[in-house]
Amino acid sequence: MNLDAVKHYKVLLVGDSIIDKYCYVTPIGKSIKDPIISTRFEREEEFKGGVWAAAAHLIDFCAVIDVVSGNGTMVNTRFIDQSGMRKLFTLHTSTSNSIADQIARPISEYDVVIITDFGHGALGSNLIDDLSNEAKFLAVNTQTNSQNYGFNVITKYDRADLVVLDELEARLATHDNHSRLENVILELGFENVIVTRGSDGTIGYDGKFYSEPAKADRVIDTLGAGDAVLAIASPFAAAGFHMRDLVKIGNAAGAVKVGILGHQQHVTRAALERQLLA
Repeated sequence: MNLDAVKHYKVLLVGDSIIDKYCYVTPIGKSIKDPIISTRFEREEEFKGGVWAAAAHLIDFCAVIDVVSGNGTMVNTRFIDQSGMRKLFTLHTSTSNSIADQIARPISEYDVVIITDFGHGALGSNLIDDLSNEAKFLAVNTQTNSQNYGFNVITKYDRADLVVLDELEARLATHDNHSRLENVILELGFENVIVTRGSDGTIGYDGKFYSEPAKADRVIDTLGAGDAVLAIASPFAAAGFHMRDLVKIGNAAGAVKVGILGHQQHVTRAALERQLLA
């Protein structure tokens, strides 16, 4: 596959801004006076997540990467048992920015527009309409999380040239938890769809179905894996790559990402090439 095919591309990413904090603790034991686990703070890391993390994956692949993140930021603090790297619980807080980002150039000048819709309010109906009407190629993910469960679904978009979802997000959008996944994908009504399935791999559809088994040798953290699939696959979809190859590229990107804790690193071209050859 010619990964240089998108090296001159201009890409716009639009979506929710997120700060992912990892607070590492050591469990001490049950509190004497309360039915809770007592822990000792060890250290903390902070990463730029959300649309920023998705954009970072394209650094090695495309010439221009512009980001629009709205006027609010969600802060997700994950408390992690340092001894086994197990997530204990998550705390969500939100902040407001006084000035919203502006799109750097006319939407129609970008080769591809990627929407990372986490449901935190960055994508209003007017912005969605502008992007849908003016983008040359529009790739969309609507993420399901604990704060928008069942309400932030892909069917809120009338247009998407490429849809990337996980299986739960696809089933929520179609209200179908029982049919075969292939039938669910058909129910979505989009022409080009990639659905990630974790340890069961990835399936793509463009009139026919193509599947790839999971490739990750070691899973450290699943945070942002779907965003990596979306970010890396989208420019190549805009370049006209066949769905068979898009599934391979996206699946490899996800496999690289699950081997990275948080957003300590982005998916590099070298790592993607190694995974494609594995």
